[in-house]
Amino acid sequence: MTKDTRETKRRATNRAGIIKAAGREMTVVLRDSSKSGACLRLVAAGEIPDTFRLVSPMEKIDADCVVVWRRGRDCGIKFAS
Repeated sequence: MTKDTRETKRRATNRAGIIKAAGREMTVVLRDSSKSGACLRLVAAGEIPDTFRLVSPMEKIDADCVVVWRRGRDCGIKFAS
């Protein structure tokens, strides 16, 4: 098992979020989140842009984000704001 070397602890969430970019909105599931970033899963077919605004009222998130890794429909992001 690999040791988790993240600077901030992540917690499982599985709550809905909306990606807003270039006049479009896409639904995602926040698989986990922390103060510095999150893991997202795209719900419908499509591609998550490199930068976007993430809004998730249930998680109290409204932030500009940058993708740091991608794996299928999942991606890891860091909060830019």
